[in-house]
Amino acid sequence: MRILTTLALGAVLTSCSYSNVKSRTDDQADLKAYKTYNFMDVELQGAERDSVTNTAMNEIKQAVAREMNARGYQTYGKPDLLINIGLVIQEKTQTRQTDIREAPRYIGQRRYSWKSETVPVGQYKEGTLSVELVDAQQNKMVWDAVGSTVLNKRSRQPEQIDKAVSKLFDKFPVPVK
Repeated sequence: MRILTTLALGAVLTSCSYSNVKSRTDDQADLKAYKTYNFMDVELQGAERDSVTNTAMNEIKQAVAREMNARGYQTYGKPDLLINIGLVIQEKTQTRQTDIREAPRYIGQRRYSWKSETVPVGQYKEGTLSVELVDAQQNKMVWDAVGSTVLNKRSRQPEQIDKAVSKLFDKFPVPVK
């Protein structure tokens, strides 16, 4: 019973988390020395041009602005930092391997071998969000973070976008003030 409870708790925690969050910081950059920021222009390409993605991108910008403001940065026309946001949504196919127990019975000749096959079982969307901070004077990236997760209908809600951006900024070297 104890093992079952532990496994169930682990499954719940894993299903709510954002996977593959990675960040990098330039060793020579002092992120506390920067005071102002602004966003780079976003170019939507391909299928990302729909109004839903446009709305999601605006909500991502607002969430990033909240995170930056909470750390003492301010928006400014000629900023110290430029923020680049990347959003990629990919259609993916979930697959599984076939098993010999599923295959029809076979009684045949010598040298028969059964080979496993990959079978599609479902479609899903994976979203990857990246935030890059660029030194405006040197045009050099000083910090970036990338996170990805499986998207569902709730993923486009502002609360979920805030959680995703917050998860990226958990790795930011300047703490919330």
